[in-house]
Amino acid sequence: MILGLHASVRRGLTASLDEARALNCDALQILPYPRGHAPGAEELTAFRAARRTLGLRRLLVHSRFVPSLASSDEPRRQRSVAHLARELVLCAGLGGDAYVLHAGAYSPDASPQDGVRLFADAVRRAALSAGFAGPLLLENVPGGGRRLGGTLEELARLRDALPPGGPITGFCLDTAHAWAAGYDLSSAEGSLRFVARAHRLLGADAVRAFHLNDSRALLGSHREHHWHWGQGRLGLEGLKVLLQRSEFSEIPGILETPKEPGADAANLALVRGLAVS
Repeated sequence: MILGLHASVRRGLTASLDEARALNCDALQILPYPRGHAPGAEELTAFRAARRTLGLRRLLVHSRFVPSLASSDEPRRQRSVAHLARELVLCAGLGGDAYVLHAGAYSPDASPQDGVRLFADAVRRAALSAGFAGPLLLENVPGGGRRLGGTLEELARLRDALPPGGPITGFCLDTAHAWAAGYDLSSAEGSLRFVARAHRLLGADAVRAFHLNDSRALLGSHREHHWHWGQGRLGLEGLKVLLQRSEFSEIPGILETPKEPGADAANLALVRGLAVS
């Protein structure tokens, strides 16, 4: 994998590149804008130029807002469509290689099928408004309740509901979310089963990114609790399998582990060591 981390844009977009440079990252994930600040054309141009200078191989842009794309509440869904269109425009302006999105939750008075249909229509409209061709990566979530995308089967249904001619669509698989949804990635065998299932349900070339996170949550708990590698419940055997699979050698593997002093460097060093051991 092409390894890197999620960096803050709180101090500005280009500050995230400084963080990537300091840790020798080949990949980076950011939010499309700092809170309360809409970047203009000059700022986007400066960011793209700084990225070229850095030589960063992969840039993922992650949705900033909590989407209601599958909601039956029409005004709420319309606001989510507008937010998504705006962020897709920013993703293109930043030179992002892909945009990562959670599907959100369907409404209490609706069915999962209703949610999938509404989500697909919302994505279609936002991408058309933004002129966005993709790739758009659907991310798995811990599942539970009305949240869409907790299982690989549901991710496949979300993708298959999107109409032809829309944005190129793939998947970003989060290890901590998969664990919380009930996929046991704590062993080599468990990771191999997960990869085989992903290939069968999503397609061998459809997984275009990973979020590499350990977790303190219990298996199948539907709880999100990212943690440092080697200190959580996933262990390292399953992670090593993912890192060394040849079909994932050219896709980004992004760490979203807790931001504590020295933690990013330590997590990256551990993961880099596993990738080559």
